[in-house]
Parts: sequence; C-alpha cells; structure tokens
Amino acid sequence: MSSFIKRLFGKDVFDAQGNIDKLKKGQRPIYELPLDLANPLIDYMLERTYLEDVSDRDDFNVELMPVSENVGWLKLDRLPVSPLRIDEYDLLSRWQGVLSSLHAWQQKLIFLLQRRNGETHLYIGVQGTDIKECMKKCKCALVSSMPGIDLQQLDGEQNLKELLSINNQITNSRCGGAVTGIPSFRKNTQFGVLQTLDKLAFGFKNTNGVDANYSLVIIAEPLSDQQITDTIYKFQQLGSEIHTEVAHHVTESSSHSYSEGSYTGINSGVGFGLGQGNLGPLTNMVAGALLSANPAALAAKNTIGAFMHAMGFQGNIGFSRSLSTSNGVSYSQSVAKDYLNKFAQYSEMLTDKHCERLRSGRDIGFWNAGVYILADSQDNVDLLTGMLRSVYSGDYTRVEPIRTHLFKSDSALETIKNFNLIPIINPDANEYVKDSEEWHMFGKAYQYVSTPVNTEELSLFTSLPRKDVPGIRFVKNVARFANNPGKNDNSTDLVKIGHIVDTGVIQNNQYTIPVNALVRHALIVGSTGCGKTTTCKTLINAVLDKKKPVLIIEPAKDEWVRWAIRQNKEIDKLDISEEEKTRRRITIFEPGLSMFEGTRLSSLRLNPFQPAAIAGAPIDMQTRCEKITALINATLPTGDILPVIMDEALYAYLKEKVEDFEEEEMEQLPKYPLLEGALSVAERILKNRGYEQRVTDSFVAALETRFKYLTRGKRGKILNEYISTSYEKLFSQNCVINLSKIPNAKDKALIMSMILLSLYEYRTSAYSYDECYRKKAQANELMHLTVIEEAHNVLSRPGPAAEGTGNPQQVVADLFSDMLSEIRSLGEGFMIIDQVPTKLIPDVIKNTNYKICHRLAAIDDCAVMAQSLALRDDQKGIIPTLEQGNAIIAGDMDDAASWVKITKPSINL
Repeated sequence: MSSFIKRLFGKDVFDAQGNIDKLKKGQRPIYELPLDLANPLIDYMLERTYLEDVSDRDDFNVELMPVSENVGWLKLDRLPVSPLRIDEYDLLSRWQGVLSSLHAWQQKLIFLLQRRNGETHLYIGVQGTDIKECMKKCKCALVSSMPGIDLQQLDGEQNLKELLSINNQITNSRCGGAVTGIPSFRKNTQFGVLQTLDKLAFGFKNTNGVDANYSLVIIAEPLSDQQITDTIYKFQQLGSEIHTEVAHHVTESSSHSYSEGSYTGINSGVGFGLGQGNLGPLTNMVAGALLSANPAALAAKNTIGAFMHAMGFQGNIGFSRSLSTSNGVSYSQSVAKDYLNKFAQYSEMLTDKHCERLRSGRDIGFWNAGVYILADSQDNVDLLTGMLRSVYSGDYTRVEPIRTHLFKSDSALETIKNFNLIPIINPDANEYVKDSEEWHMFGKAYQYVSTPVNTEELSLFTSLPRKDVPGIRFVKNVARFANNPGKNDNSTDLVKIGHIVDTGVIQNNQYTIPVNALVRHALIVGSTGCGKTTTCKTLINAVLDKKKPVLIIEPAKDEWVRWAIRQNKEIDKLDISEEEKTRRRITIFEPGLSMFEGTRLSSLRLNPFQPAAIAGAPIDMQTRCEKITALINATLPTGDILPVIMDEALYAYLKEKVEDFEEEEMEQLPKYPLLEGALSVAERILKNRGYEQRVTDSFVAALETRFKYLTRGKRGKILNEYISTSYEKLFSQNCVINLSKIPNAKDKALIMSMILLSLYEYRTSAYSYDECYRKKAQANELMHLTVIEEAHNVLSRPGPAAEGTGNPQQVVADLFSDMLSEIRSLGEGFMIIDQVPTKLIPDVIKNTNYKICHRLAAIDDCAVMAQSLALRDDQKGIIPTLEQGNAIIAGDMDDAASWVKITKPSINL
C-alpha cells in the first residue's frame, strides 16, 4: 500500500474484504472515504508524493536501449575560466546555452561524471541513429557557447580503452540511487559557484581508505513544444478549478416588523319632493355644495340630477366624513463571512509556479531529467545522493522537494545502465499499466523516476565543476583580444606568422607583420621552451625570402649554429646558380672552435683600430680610435691617471703607424696596427713624463697587465689581428656569431660592443656613400636585420660597479640604447630575444616596435610586458597561461594586442 492510501484512510492496513462483508450485511464499512478527497489527490499529483515510495519498491521494468541507436561520447578534458577570478566568467549561462541548443535539435543528453581510480572524468553523451552527426552537433554547441573548452571525441580505435573503462565501471556497479525534485538556485550565491558538482568531482575515500569509484548519470530527454503546451493547459485547467474553492463569501440576514391603525366615518342625508320646475336650481346648488364638500359625491351628481329630472318632483341631499390613522415599526440584520481554503490557495500557487516554469521551458527548453547514481555500495550511494541534495536545494525547491532514493530492484539498475529513464508502474493500481497508457493527470513525463525541468534547472542538475581536480583541468583563457591585425596596403611585404586566437579558439584570419616594419625593431620574450625560437625563425625565413641579409648573435647555446648548418645543406641541394647559393649561405663564426660536428667554421677577427665601411668608402680612423679608447677604459679596471695615459698611448701609437690618421677621411688600409703594439708606446710616454721610477714601473705594470689581457687567449685571437673579418661578409651577408665558448660575461660584453660599434659604422658608411642604399633606407625599408638571442647575456641591465673595476655591461647598454633610436633611419632592424625581460636594459622594452610575448611565469615580467603591450587586467592574466607556440603581439599598426597561435616554419627546423 502506498503512503498516499495510508494518509488518506489514516491507517497502514486497509481491510478491503472486511468492508465488502460489512456492505453485504447492510452495515457501514469499516472505513469511509474522507469528505475532502480532492485535496490529498491534488497534493499527490502536484508535489508527486508517490515518489516517496520508490526506495521500497521493486516492481520496475527493464527499459532496453533501442537497437538502432548508439551512444557517442565527448570527453571534457579542460574547461575555460577567467584568468583573474572564477566569477568573472559566467560558465553557468554558457552551459545553459549548450543545453538550449541541444534541446532545439531535440537531442537526448547524457551527462556522465565518473570518479575512477582517483581521477575524475567528465563526459557528454548523445544518442541517436546517426551518432556521428549527433556528436558533431554537440561539439559545435560546446565550442561555440564555451570558447576555449578542450574536447576529445571518443570515436576511434585510439579511444577504445577509454570507452571500455566507461562501460566497465557502469556495468560493474552493484548499487544505484536517484535524486528527484525541482532544483533551484540560492539568491546569495552568485553564478552558482557553491552549487556545483565540485564535491562529487573531488571524490572521497571509502571505509577502507581507498578512493571510491562511482558514476553520476544524468539522462535528459527533450520534451517537444506540443508536450509543453499540453502540460501548461492541464495545469491551467486544474488551477481554474481550484480557484473556485480558494475563497467563499456567505451572508446571513434576519428581519422583524410591527404595525397598528384606526378608522372613523360619519354619513347624513335629507329627502323631500316638489315639482320639477321649482326644484331645478336648488338641486344644482346642493349638488355643487356636495361636490365641493366631498369630491366623492361627484359620481352621484349625474345620477341625482337624472333621477330628479326623470321624476320631476323628488330631491335628495347627503353628507359624509371619514378619519384614518396608522403606526408601524420594522428591523432587519445581515452578517457576511469569508472562508479561505489555504490548501486550495497553496495548490493554486503551485499550478502558477509550474506554468511559469513550463513557459520558460518553451523559450529555453524543457526536459525530462533523471539524476542517477551508480556505485559499489549502498553507503556510497547514500552519501552521494545526500551531497547532491545539498547542491540542488535552493530558494524554490518547495515547489517539488528534493528527494533521494535507493533502488532495490535490479531492473532499475539495468535501465540506468541502458541510459534510459526509469518508468514507474502506477503505485496504487492493482495491475501494471502499459507504457502507452497515462495514469498521471499531467502526462507521461511525470510517470518516471525523474523530474520534468526547464533548461535553467537542468543546468543546475549538471552544474559543471569549477575547481581543478585530477582528471579535469581548467584553463584561464577567457579574455578577448583584437581579432584583426593592422592594415598594410603592400600585401607582398606581409609575413603570415600565425592565426589569431580569441578566448582560446583559433580563428581563420591570420596575423601578419610587414617585413619592413622590423626596421623599427622587435622584442620577443618568453620562458624556456615556449616557442620564442620558432617565432624568430618564422620571421627570419620571411626576411631571407625578401633577400635581406640577417646577422644572428648567439651568446649562449648552439641552436642557431645547428640551424645554419641545416640551412646550408638544404641550399646546396637546390638547383640554382653558385652565385645564388653563395648569397644564401650562412657564414658561421664561433670563437674558440674551428670545427663543429664535422662542419668547418669561419674565424672571427675584429681589429679594434679598423673602422667598418663599405668597399671603396673612406674611413675616419681618428674617431674610431677615440671610441675604442673609451670602450677599453670602460671595460678594463682603471683608476687615477691610467685612462689618460691609455688614451694618449693609443692616439700616439696610431699616429705613428698611420700616415693620414688625423685626417677626417682617409682610404682604407690593407692592414691595421696590432693592439699589442700600443704597449711599447705607452711605456715610452710614461718614461718621458719624469715620474719617479717606482711610479713609472707601477704604471707600466698596470698597462702591461691590461694590454696582455686583451691580446691573449680567445680574446687575442679575435682582437689582436692585422685585419678584421670582411665587414661586408659580417653585415651584408647572412651570418651567425656564436659567443658561447667565451665564458666570461665581461669578455662577451666587450666583443659584443666591438660588433655593435662596427655595425653602426658600416650602416653609416653605406647610408653616406651608397645612393641606392640611402634611398631605400629613407623609404623605411629594412636593409639588414640583426638578431640577438639570449639578450640578457650581453644587454642585461647593468648593476653598480666598484670604482676602478670596469663595467663593460654599462658600455654595451649605453651603446645599444643610442643605436636603437638612431640606426632605424639607416635601414637596420634589431630583433631581441630573451627569457627575462626585467633583466634587459629599459630601452629594449621601450624603444622596440613589435612586442611578441610568449608565456612568462614571473609576476614582475608579466607586469612589464603587460604595460608595454597596453593590456587590460584580464588580458594580463593570460600571459602565464599561454601554451607553447602562443603569443601576445602588438605593433604600431595594431589597434590593440592580439593573441596569436604561431605557425611553425616549414624551412629547416
């Protein structure tokens, strides 16, 4: 017997046979039906109290999966969230958009959260005859409504193991339960952050201390608009009938009256007879008097006159008087009473609430949703259903309370495992009700261990987790960036470096950089392995395709040396002329090595006294001497008068060796004085000063130490040479200079300074004495690109130096800062690559046009780059989460920064 019958009759046992016997004997039955039978019946249907007996029942039928329909699965590997705060990205509304789209397609949904071997797995299942098309639509809905989501379609042999794991856990589950009732949100919980499935996703350990395995299966079948309107009609019809019973108005009245009266009358008359001729006037007079005295005598006038006229001799006079009085008293009373049926009023309110929910379902979708739990023990089922009850209970669950159920029937479990809703046999019928029959007043949708809900309520049933747990990752990629690169009319000048990304979704449009825009310099930063070199190679390949020479300076590692070797091998395979091969080949310099893995390397020579100039152009050796003197004095430890002596010694030395040294312009020499020769001149100058021998010996020893420092070892092989490596080869052809075998940071800075100084002189010479070059440079055309890899090794922010110790980093910093602002006009572009932007000199960040920022982890690095890229706070939060090959890019032609997925170059990687 159901609880409804128990409540209806007041006892647990209803003796049907005893009542029949009583009726046969003409006696009253043991129990009588209550007078108010409608109210419990309405409660039975509206609040679905028949579901309270589900845990005690075992009369369920097995619902089989249709043979023609399969279930396809999409695995949610990663969910998008805001990079700043979780509540700044309304994941719930976006998930509702997915559900609404699926309902529009009348697509059955299976939401599966499995906790398996200590990891949580989240799946979206769809069912239909054309399963591939169903999966395609579902994936489209997820990606469009929740950009940045990471999905895996489980439809190939490579996913067979995953599919078997899903099915095995469901099949091996021995216990099951369900949660029914209408879920609702709490007003004080924004975005449903607390009402999520995080509790279930986090998992728990059983009594043995082992991670419990369980499955949350939510099956949602869409209801058609016709079904929704029919249900609304039934609720409205019931509401109308209930409304007549909500309130009654009764009026009672009573009346009393009393009256009394009296009547008094007087009559008199005189009669006589005379002749007719003599009595006529009198008769008329009397008659007139009577009429005036008593209007009632008017009727008698004519009679009397006629009578007297007929007789001719008789007359009659009459007189009458009457008096009447009456008294009365009356009293009445009425009382009105209003009777309110609170149960009917509440039932009417429920029908209105249900109609409101159903009308919302017509807009965003209405479903018949079953929330089921599968686990390996009843205790786990009870715990999980209790968790869900706390999640689903809200401000309006009173419409239909949240109930938890534990299944004792294997048939119910089999139905869940077949991904079907569990039908209910009419709990108060003696025979099974066929599937085609309806016993519920609102339709078949209410005849399951499920709850008809709209899309908003279903989104709470399936509320996605918000916290990172093993198996489910969250990516902070929900930030909008510019979707269009800057305009450039010269399409042939553009290099496509990748596709634009928006909120983690790769778009079809590509991000382009004009090659000539690199003359205004570029900065590429990012952590190790994030894709800086790939980005750089993409740009370098584009520059090489434009037949622009490239110089790559690599202070550490040998990645670019290997790249150049592979590039040269590919060039040798090309069917082109030797002249073109020579132009394309990359010359490799690595001081300290003559061979690299079987490849012969070129020797780098940099005579400090040799000015850099194009072939045939005059040189200014005196200015070069002054710059080198300042460089050496800043590089080496000096103090007191040593810088002056050094300056005088170098000046005198070159004046002796070079005839036209003091001329502003002179021809280039076949060879130049050696650096070591300046020491003897310095000794002679000191002896001529007249210092004490002790002082002279001290200065000579100091100068000897410094000059020998510059001319021995690897430094000497570079600096102490008669002639420098051809500047045309260094600065007008493709080159790689690797300084990794020079271990001392100060030595690297010194050589770097020599290279930069020579580069600046060479570009100045080309601009001044090559008219064709000058015209192109004046048109802001890129003529040469210098790439500085691992720039912090040579362009690091200089620290304070103790007096007299020398600070070559400061020299390089000052020299490079000056060059950045000036060398652009000479057609030279710089591309600086580094891992830690805060270590670089400020001008590298401030005075470069294109900023390309890959993933950075440090807060200060992110802040510096976000400021230089003019990023918002949410965009700034993307920098630490960028995947490999992704970058934030901004240039002077862009409206705002763009998120770009860099395309791997196809040339020799």
